[in-house]
Amino acid sequence: MSIIERSQVQSVVPTLPASLYHDPALFARERKEIFAREWLLFGRSDQLRNPGDFLTGTIIGYPVILVRQTDGTLRGFHNVCRHRAAMLTQEECGHMQGGVIRCPYHSWTYDLDGALARSPGFGAAKGEVDPAEWSLFPIAADEWRGLVFIRIATEGLSLVDWLGPIVPLAANYPLENQKYFSEKNRDVAVDWKAYGENYLECYHCPSMHPGLCESLDISRYTIDSYPEQGLFHLYGPKRDGGMTDGLYFYRFPFLMLNLYEWGSSIATVEPLGAGRLRHINWYLFSDVSLAKAEENARSAAWSAQIITEDLDIITGVQRNLETGIYDRGILSPRKERAVKAFQDMVRAALPGLEG
Repeated sequence: MSIIERSQVQSVVPTLPASLYHDPALFARERKEIFAREWLLFGRSDQLRNPGDFLTGTIIGYPVILVRQTDGTLRGFHNVCRHRAAMLTQEECGHMQGGVIRCPYHSWTYDLDGALARSPGFGAAKGEVDPAEWSLFPIAADEWRGLVFIRIATEGLSLVDWLGPIVPLAANYPLENQKYFSEKNRDVAVDWKAYGENYLECYHCPSMHPGLCESLDISRYTIDSYPEQGLFHLYGPKRDGGMTDGLYFYRFPFLMLNLYEWGSSIATVEPLGAGRLRHINWYLFSDVSLAKAEENARSAAWSAQIITEDLDIITGVQRNLETGIYDRGILSPRKERAVKAFQDMVRAALPGLEG
């Protein structure tokens, strides 16, 4: 074998074991050691326009609330009163009346920044209730170009540092000027890792996505991996007459940004448990006028169809991962390099995973 031939030989590597895609104990560890430590897409800036506006939700099992501050910044908290653990609000969004957060259970009241302002009923014991010790439980919150992110852990990289190379590469795409058009969310029996692996290869595209293959030159589709940044850059050049050409990113563990001059498809998943997730997809367009409504709807439906094709096949994959018949597979060193990089990121985040 010549030196050139030898250099072209690449090792075939095994996949993660099937048991890791449906193990409740592993999911509890992922929730603590991956999801809680990473920035997670949560909402849009236009949902929190004015001081006192709030947005709530449950993310990786934690009920949280975001509140726009008087200085225009965002603060995030666990949606739990410090008194007796009531939900501060069960509304999905709204405005904090009187510029305070008031618990509906016993009327403990907090300033918009989470500081305890009033604890009625404590009388002479009031001096024992130190507001500094009974503020709301904080989470990290920040926004980038109209997108709102949260992180359960209060310490870690800034959002801009976490996004890393995405920030300069996406600078010329008019994301913050695009307007929300529609969304499609679905709960499926698929593990978040199985979904990420599917997203990070186009080995399946000729078999599974005829519409995508008509639009993109799949023979030139590439996925570059940047493990230190937890980042994947996907590129598929548009064919003549194709519907899409733009900038595509996947940020570990599950942020998907598809950016175009005319709009964006912004997606994430929320892991609901071992082997279960909610897929969340927003469609934004630069022009959301009535004249463009039909065209925008076609574009969103085209994107949603590709996701449906993926979810249909990997729902079956998930079932087979849980049967006990399949343990491991092997990865193509040419077609599935990004899948290997993704699985290595999982391994790095969870030391001793396969030990």
